[in-house]
Amino acid sequence: MTGKGRRIGIKDVAAAAGVSVTTVSHALNGKGRLPEETREHVRQIAARLAYTPSVAARNLGGGKSGLLGLIVSQPAGSPVRFSDFAYFRDLMMAASASAMRAGYALVLAPDGSGLASQPAIPLDGAIIVDPVSGDPVVGELLRSGVPVVTTGRLLESDGELPWVDNDHGAGVRSVLNHLARRGAERIALMTNPAVMSYTVDVEGAYRGWCAEQGVRPLVARVGADLTESAGYASTRKLLSGAQRPDAIYATYDRVGVGALLAARATHIAVPDELLLAVTATGSAGEPGRSSLTGLSLYPDRIGAQAAELLIELVEGREPQSLQIQVPTRLVARTSTRRRAPRQAPLVRV
Repeated sequence: MTGKGRRIGIKDVAAAAGVSVTTVSHALNGKGRLPEETREHVRQIAARLAYTPSVAARNLGGGKSGLLGLIVSQPAGSPVRFSDFAYFRDLMMAASASAMRAGYALVLAPDGSGLASQPAIPLDGAIIVDPVSGDPVVGELLRSGVPVVTTGRLLESDGELPWVDNDHGAGVRSVLNHLARRGAERIALMTNPAVMSYTVDVEGAYRGWCAEQGVRPLVARVGADLTESAGYASTRKLLSGAQRPDAIYATYDRVGVGALLAARATHIAVPDELLLAVTATGSAGEPGRSSLTGLSLYPDRIGAQAAELLIELVEGREPQSLQIQVPTRLVARTSTRRRAPRQAPLVRV
C-alpha cells in the first residue's frame, strides 16, 4: 500500500525500477529473456514496495479464469437434493478451502446448469461428484476439453479419468465382518439402483463377501428416493418376509433411520433382534443418527484431494497419481452393540 492507502500496482513497481510494465511482469513471473541482474533488481523493488500481484491478474495473464467448477451429478428426476446430505456439504467445503488456498474460486452448480452448458462461465477445470451413468452434463464437460476430476469413478470411462474415491470394497467388508462378529447370520443390503460407481462397488463387495461365506445375498432397493420414508417402507417388507434378516446394512443413513423406525413400529428390538449399520452420509448429530453404527467416508479428505489433484492438472504439473483412494472408518454405536455369541455361525446356502 502507498502512504494514502492505495494498493501498490505493477505500474508503481515499473516506475520505481525504471523499466517497463512488461519487464516487471516477466521478471516476477520468470518469463522472457531478461538478464538475471534485471530480474533481481525488479524483485528487490517489488519487495521494498510490498507489491503483491493480484490472483485475477496472474490468472488472466496466464490465460486462466481462476474458476473451478463443482457439479453434483444426480439421476434425472431425483427427488433428493445434494443439500439433504452432510456428505456433500463437507466435501464441497473442503474442496473450496483447498481451491482458495491455491488462488482459485470454486463455482458450485448442483445440477450442472451454467457450467458445462454456458460458455459465459469459463472454467479452468471441474470436479464432478458421484458421476451418474448417462448424465449429459458430465459428457458435455468431458468434451469441453477442460481438466476434470471425479469423486467416485465414471462407469463409462476407460479407467484413465482422474478420480478420488474410497476403497468401498474394504469398507463394506469391515461393516459385514463387524455384523457377523456381533452374531448376524442373515445380513440384508439396503441400497439404491446401480447408476454410479459407489452403488456398483458396494453391491459388488457385498455379493462377493456373501459368496465367500457361502450365504445367500439379500438385496433390497429403495429407488432414487433416499429418504427415511423409503427406508421405512423397504424395511417393513424385509421384516415381513419368510426369511427375516437379523441385520441390515443401509448405504445411506437417512435410509437407515427409516429402517430403525420400521423396526420400532413392528416391535423388533435394535440391536437385540436386529442389528443395523449405515454409511454415514448425513450429520451424526441429527436426531436418530447418533445411535447408528456408521461407516465414515471422510468426505472432507475426498473434497480436498480432488481439488488439489485438479489444480495440479490445470497448472500443467504431473500428479503423483491420477487415482487416489481415501480410507474408511467404522464407528460402532448402539445399533450393533449386541452381546456377541462365542461362535457366530452363518446360515449356509
